[in-house]
Amino acid sequence: MYLLKIEKWRIPEDAIKMAFDHRSIEYIYEKDLTTAFGSGLRTDLEALSRLSDLPTDWKEKDIERAITNSDVIGLIFLTLLRKQFYSGATQLVDTGFVRISHILVGCKILRDASDDKKNEQIHRETSTRLKLYFTERATLITSFIYEATSNNDLVENELDEPVNHAGRLLVNHGYLEDAIRTQNKSFLENKIVTDILHKMWYGEEESLFRQVGIFILLALIHLIVMPVLMINITAPPLKWFYRKYNLPFMKALIQMLGYLALLMTYAYMLLFNYIHKDFSWTDGIIVGWMISFLLNEIKQAIVSAIRHRFKRYMCNVWNLLDWTLMFVYASGMFLKLGKDVTYEDSTKILLVLTFILLSIRILNMFSISEYLGPKLVIIQKMFKDTFVFLVILTVIMMSYNVSYHSLLYPNSELSWQEIEKVMQNGYWTLFGEVGLIDSETLSDCTDDETIYTSRNHTVKRDRCPTHLGIHISPYLKALYGLIAVIILLNLLIAIYSDTYKKVNDECKFHWSQIQTDFLEEYSIETIFPIHLKLLMLPFGLVHVLVWLTQYCCFKIKDRRLNKIEHEDQHDSLYSYDSERDKWKENPMFVRVFLYNADYDLKLKSTEEAERIGAARSKGKIEITEEDKITKLQNQMDIMNRELKDKHKRSDEMLKTMKEDMLKTIKNEILKINHDNLKEIKSMIKAQFKHNNEQEGQPASTQL
Repeated sequence: MYLLKIEKWRIPEDAIKMAFDHRSIEYIYEKDLTTAFGSGLRTDLEALSRLSDLPTDWKEKDIERAITNSDVIGLIFLTLLRKQFYSGATQLVDTGFVRISHILVGCKILRDASDDKKNEQIHRETSTRLKLYFTERATLITSFIYEATSNNDLVENELDEPVNHAGRLLVNHGYLEDAIRTQNKSFLENKIVTDILHKMWYGEEESLFRQVGIFILLALIHLIVMPVLMINITAPPLKWFYRKYNLPFMKALIQMLGYLALLMTYAYMLLFNYIHKDFSWTDGIIVGWMISFLLNEIKQAIVSAIRHRFKRYMCNVWNLLDWTLMFVYASGMFLKLGKDVTYEDSTKILLVLTFILLSIRILNMFSISEYLGPKLVIIQKMFKDTFVFLVILTVIMMSYNVSYHSLLYPNSELSWQEIEKVMQNGYWTLFGEVGLIDSETLSDCTDDETIYTSRNHTVKRDRCPTHLGIHISPYLKALYGLIAVIILLNLLIAIYSDTYKKVNDECKFHWSQIQTDFLEEYSIETIFPIHLKLLMLPFGLVHVLVWLTQYCCFKIKDRRLNKIEHEDQHDSLYSYDSERDKWKENPMFVRVFLYNADYDLKLKSTEEAERIGAARSKGKIEITEEDKITKLQNQMDIMNRELKDKHKRSDEMLKTMKEDMLKTIKNEILKINHDNLKEIKSMIKAQFKHNNEQEGQPASTQL
């Protein structure tokens, strides 16, 4: 660790994993674990474990346990970045022991350092260049893994079928989610990453014309083929169909076709086949689809609980919309089939509201498209801007509505119709409905309260406005139009333009978030769409019964066979991994009828493929010119510090020499002055003696 900090690390690679532990992290932080936990170690552990609720009062034993369960070398790499030992972090990455997830989290630390205004300009530029360097390293490791997958140069996998290890790392292991959370746009927009995701979606790197034709044909015949697949998927022709239908794009396409068919049937029911207190054939289709929809949502909730993601399921807006949609439709159908005629209007309103919610729900399906997805993100951001803007507009509108109506019609009767009349003045003015009072309106009005409040429509007439309101209200309306229509609406348009520019510049990044969620959702989902859930239910129950029969009848026999095989292979090097055992614990009917249980498996072969890719990336990235400049700058800084130290020592020596010289000069001057004074005194004595002899006086008297 000392050599690593002073940028002179030359430890052999075979000793790396044996020599490093949590004490190495303490040495770099120069603090104990509990203090380091509050100084950035907790943030790194959260990023690696993808947990946001780590306790803040962990004891040292808890922290040691968490570090032991994590990758120690990756945490050492992040610690070096936090302590700004950048050369040591670069040397550690060049060994090939730092994985993609650690590199992405490290890029986030470097981005924070480059955005921090407190750091010096050179330090911020260095952080930016290193972020690009590490991002290129993560991309290179990913490309090596993907290249090995494409060339079938794979390690032995546990699923007994070809595995896209690069895709599993990005999606199943959450590396793509790490890149999104750390806002690493360079990694997300890289062509290698895009090709991997494209292959996971469509089964091919590019959507060729032939592939599109196959997708359309399979979507058209899915009502014929899928019931057969509910019986058997292992036969050679059916296995090919199952693999094609198991692609996430095919699942999303067939799901969207089911939504569109339901929406068209629902629109036909509302427009041409709506019969109150009667159950039509369109109602039967819609009710069957809604029951399938309910079963699908219950299945999603159960699967999310099994995968420990139920909180995430409940926080998803679209899932809440699904439950709201089903509740509103069930309420409408309950009132429609009831015997009370007074609820006819309420029934129609609820069914129309269900149609609106269904239409909004289909918009979520269009988010899969690379062209429509970013546009829907822009609309979503604009809605947020609108809600904030409405707070200001509501205050101004209320002040105008109350003032305007009180000037024209004081002492009005409190009723819902009167409140609507008060509120609509300012609202419709925003859309150009000025509605100034003219002479015809004044001639056809009355001031008699019994007439304008009468419930008899043949007698009832409008109330006449007051004379003060007639003269003042046009000016008040003009002022309101100036503020609300010209200033506020143009301000809203400017806000929309700014939001559109920001989101459009980062549309690839925003769409990647939607794409990741959809890819996970449809990778876990079974091939059978919502409109076939009711048909799938009896077939699924039959498969469950068959599996239970086989499990109960052959359990003892399997145990004996496993025991014999274990004794025969006791000395063999071959053994099944724990993940393979987990895979075998999931029966086929679970993966076919419930959810893809293989999605969450952390395969040893995938980890081995990442290790091989990281090892192959050693020495592949040369030092860029910017890095050379950075090294030269660091050398210049070291030389400047050495020169400063030399100058300081020289100044101290000069100061000492100057003091000694001044002291010597002072002593010499004092000696010379003393001798001169003696000579002067003798001269003065001689002069006085000479003067006294001439005057005839004794010298002693004069002196």
